[in-house]
Amino acid sequence: MGKRGAPLLMLLLAASGCQEDVQTVFIARCENDLGCEEGEICIEGECVSRDNVSCSAIEGGKAILQPGPPVMDLGHVGSGSSMSSLILRNIGNCTLTVFEAYFESEEASPFQCPYCAADRFPVELFPFRDHQLDVFFTPDGVGTYEDTLILLSDDAEFSEIRVPVRATFNGIPEIAIVPGELDFDYAPVGRTLQRTLKVSNKGTGTAPLRINRVEIQSSTVTAFSFMPELNMPAELDPIGQGSTDELVFDVRYHPREIGSHAADLVFYTNMPTNGVVRVPLRGSSATPAKINVSPESLIFGPVPIGQTTALPLTIVNEGGSPLRVNYRWAGTGLSTDLSALPRVVPPVMPGQYTEMQVLVTATSPTPITGLLIIESNDPSRPSWTVPVSAEGQNVVGAQVIKLEMHFENGDDSAFDDDFRNVDMTLENPFGLVCNKQNDSPSNWGAFGNPGWLAFGPKEEPERIVLPDATQDGTYRVLLTYMEDCSSVPSGLVAALLGISVDVLIAYFTGGVGIGVSGDQVADAIEDVCFDHSSSAATVTVYLNGMIAAEVPVTLGRKGDYLYALDLVRTGGVFTVVP
Repeated sequence: MGKRGAPLLMLLLAASGCQEDVQTVFIARCENDLGCEEGEICIEGECVSRDNVSCSAIEGGKAILQPGPPVMDLGHVGSGSSMSSLILRNIGNCTLTVFEAYFESEEASPFQCPYCAADRFPVELFPFRDHQLDVFFTPDGVGTYEDTLILLSDDAEFSEIRVPVRATFNGIPEIAIVPGELDFDYAPVGRTLQRTLKVSNKGTGTAPLRINRVEIQSSTVTAFSFMPELNMPAELDPIGQGSTDELVFDVRYHPREIGSHAADLVFYTNMPTNGVVRVPLRGSSATPAKINVSPESLIFGPVPIGQTTALPLTIVNEGGSPLRVNYRWAGTGLSTDLSALPRVVPPVMPGQYTEMQVLVTATSPTPITGLLIIESNDPSRPSWTVPVSAEGQNVVGAQVIKLEMHFENGDDSAFDDDFRNVDMTLENPFGLVCNKQNDSPSNWGAFGNPGWLAFGPKEEPERIVLPDATQDGTYRVLLTYMEDCSSVPSGLVAALLGISVDVLIAYFTGGVGIGVSGDQVADAIEDVCFDHSSSAATVTVYLNGMIAAEVPVTLGRKGDYLYALDLVRTGGVFTVVP
């Protein structure tokens, strides 16, 4: 037995005086098959030919396949892929051949076994040898999944062995905190401000969210506290399953010294990733925000009908805390000819300013007036009023169409839990459209230069102005029922989206860059709707400021649409056909 399987070491010991050579032979035992020649395997420390352990070469030879475990139960798994190993072991006394391994459901199986591919077989298993198969499970939804891994071999008793495989995915808990941060702005020393913070579980499936501990962390002596304290872990079921579970905390800001303060309200949870969630807390007892608006009034003067003119309005923060503002229109006989941008004004930092654009789109040869009410967190001046005026100027031969659409959806506040939404579209004779998605089309040519605009948090009313039409044809006004939920908790919708109510309001008021798409909002609302309702809408048509028609319609449910009226231009004159 030469080479590596024969004696590998000879030690020649020469006796003292060289009287006689003495040779002692040590035989090295193999540790594994690598220590043997090709065609040999290592059995009990000795290299033997593979043919010697075939079932035909051994009297009474039997190959016996023992898969372990006999049932593969991956248990409750998280998102992503989970893996478990199946060990194939030959407990017989001769060579076993595994020909195939595949799932009974084949392509429809939720389980994957990369090493079960056809090019990986056949696999030879010598007596008491193992072969490992890794099985992966990637859930595509909540539920319990089962399949069977079939093993085909030359086992002496069972040529087909079936190994049940199962796994359960209950979903992933995910915390939703509304609002996602708390900025108390300004509070003088010795005064306490309080805000409410709500916590819910917006996770998938039925997996509960466990909140183990809540604490405030600050690098300095904290000016914040919260109630109630969490004495034991709290569990919240997912709101997507209809649960109303939530934790409500009252967070307080009570500065004891002059300065700016910051801290984190920290939640320790059982979420598999990012189990520690922080809510930033901020406040200042230095100086409050102080608003200054310039100019004090906006006078546009003559504006030809069909044209849009803009003037700037500057808002300055002369205080020591962030200035937060929003605005609305008021005044007797308020006209939708007045508007402003941006629809959401970002916070103005101390010593900084922001600029708004106030616009007038004259649709009638009459005076246009309104009051722009700017509301802020300046404690000394929470409201600032800017009078706005313009004079619509007639243009010989001009015809300006204005469409206003009002619909039933509760009041104009985004907090009234009524999210019914109807959208208006104007189609030109060639089928080109002007609507929310295409608010200022520039390709209408002789069919005019339309513009879409909406007002308030709920985009109601919607307005489309059509000037400069010089070609005859039929224009159509389409109404689409986008959402029919008439009772939805706005905080719950925000929680489903993982945003604050303020950000949700920013969405409804046209905020940009907030990380929320229309589809996400619609899906979140749909998830928690429990009262669907129809909505009545009215389209008012103005021709150079005079009411030409008022058309009431009713839409029954989400997805409904109808053409409320046609605008027919013949010989340069518009008429309304309901």
